[in-house]
Amino acid sequence: MQTFTSGSAVENEPEQNLADDFEHWPNEPATRNDLRILATRIDRRFDKIDSRFDKIDARFDKIDAQFAMVDARFTAQKSELQNAIRRDMYGFAAFLIFATTAVIGAIKTFII
Repeated sequence: MQTFTSGSAVENEPEQNLADDFEHWPNEPATRNDLRILATRIDRRFDKIDSRFDKIDARFDKIDAQFAMVDARFTAQKSELQNAIRRDMYGFAAFLIFATTAVIGAIKTFII
């Protein structure tokens, strides 16, 4: 089996650019040096892709930190809201008890 150099092995590269790096033209068998050059180019592409993933991971870390801050704010607001609702409920319950007692006392005085 012979390996031939061709532009299809590396994406987004014209065949002429690959042929400039190789010792032979694409219709001739590839040498070890040709394959090393091709492997190096492919490896560089993967390095670029890895660095892009690292950048994306850093962005996701920033977004996660922002979500954590928003979550902390919501937690604080939730506890404040619960305390305010309880305070208002106890105040209203006290008002109802006082009003009911006053009405019952008024009814007892005028009716009995």
